[in-house]
Amino acid sequence: MSTQFDENLTEIFKALSHPLRQEIIEILANHQQIGYTSLQTELNRDPSKKKNVQVGTIYHHISLLGDLVIQNENTKTWSLSDRGWIAHKLLTKSHNGKTYLEKGDQFKPTFLTYIWKIFAPTKLFLIAKESLILFTGWFIIFLAFFSFITSDTGLVLVFVFFNEVNSTNQLWISLGSIILSWITFTFLILLLSKKMVSNRKIVHHDLITLFIFSGIALLPLTIFPIIMKIGIFTLQEKVISLALATLLQLWVILLTARGLSVLFFIRMDQAGLISLIATYLMVILGLILGF
Repeated sequence: MSTQFDENLTEIFKALSHPLRQEIIEILANHQQIGYTSLQTELNRDPSKKKNVQVGTIYHHISLLGDLVIQNENTKTWSLSDRGWIAHKLLTKSHNGKTYLEKGDQFKPTFLTYIWKIFAPTKLFLIAKESLILFTGWFIIFLAFFSFITSDTGLVLVFVFFNEVNSTNQLWISLGSIILSWITFTFLILLLSKKMVSNRKIVHHDLITLFIFSGIALLPLTIFPIIMKIGIFTLQEKVISLALATLLQLWVILLTARGLSVLFFIRMDQAGLISLIATYLMVILGLILGF
């Protein structure tokens, strides 16, 4: 019994070995339960510490807190478990722990931080998560524009790259290919997420959000036909078109990973792996089908 208690206590101290995790425990104790947006606001509240705690950092430390924290699936919030409250008592009674906590966690934005915010903005997915109806309407407009611009340039979207097609029904072919690519991408992400996100039960509401998020992730692909429409290059210029297609696919992977981290509360490395596999399964599938 004593050995088991010692092991549990060691695990708690290990979970509390980082000042940001200590701060999360303090915030959860003060608020009882709290959502992601409020938690991020609380962590960045003190301007003197010059912190800029991002979504990936929060999910990473939440995962390291383990069973000290409970995710409330119905309300999309976090709260302390019984062991979490024990951890909080240890923090409040420990002078060294309290002093360490007050130092805070210093996060200084870098050039890459700002680039990351531009190409994979967390707020975009948070807004979409809270306003699905608004984004659904917006995507109908996006779908119409994407279909028109691809058909006007004689292109068809093949999952995550483009081919030329000459047909009298070009608009409908373009629209159908975009919808097929969108649904396939969402389905692949869903399958991979079920396999890899073991600590998160996926419900019907998540599927709708995931569908919208995957649509957001595919947005960069619209750049390809727009540039062709302007006349900067054609598909015959294989080196340029391949380089641009590769860069846009990487952007899709990045956006997908960001969306998954927001939706399933997972670290960016896990989300990135799901995103990478799903995107290149799309490429392989397109090649197999001979598009």
